[in-house]
Amino acid sequence: MDDTTYELVVFDGDETLIDGDIVEALAEYAGVTPAVEEVKTEVWEHDLDAMEALAERLFPLFEGIPETEVDRLVRSLRFAPGARAVARNVTCQTAIFTALTPLADWIAAELELDWRRANEPLVADGVLTGDLRGEIVDRGKGPVLDDLVAELGIGPEQVIAVGDGPHDEPLFERAGFSIGMDPKPSVRDVPDVATEEQDFYEIVPELDARGVLDVDGVEAVDDGTA
Repeated sequence: MDDTTYELVVFDGDETLIDGDIVEALAEYAGVTPAVEEVKTEVWEHDLDAMEALAERLFPLFEGIPETEVDRLVRSLRFAPGARAVARNVTCQTAIFTALTPLADWIAAELELDWRRANEPLVADGVLTGDLRGEIVDRGKGPVLDDLVAELGIGPEQVIAVGDGPHDEPLFERAGFSIGMDPKPSVRDVPDVATEEQDFYEIVPELDARGVLDVDGVEAVDDGTA
């Protein structure tokens, strides 16, 4: 039995809370999907640093995309099944750690999350410059979680992390309990538990057992995944 008092649940965004990926959406808009897929494969299968790849190899491909299109693409993404119902009914503090600030801001507002950490796309004259700045891309999710835990005055053992890919591995390793949401093969054995599908209803028993979920509230939500 887990008698830890959990105080924070940290969610990844793309391919975890979101049934899709803002980087893939930007790539499709820019017509660079094959190049992006090649880099992502290197991250997933060959241990290429995910944040380094995002800043140095992927985001420069998006130079010239209008800022208004970034916002439109963010709002076109859909939540994973059960994400809205589960995230809104977590009973401790919640955070979103994801690639881009526009996505983090939108997710945090939609799901009523307490904290958000992401990277800011630089904009000049209303379009992306291809540069990305932020604490996650500079240091990785692990040190950013360390800072948030210290700010909240809790221990990492009081954190539950939910993610899917190599970029989430530092969260899995630090958290007291970790959940892989249909995780990539390279990290499938890292989290404490892993789902076979990207479906938040599958993790209700895990969160309920650790005292961080209002199950009645989950059941009461009409979970449209849009």
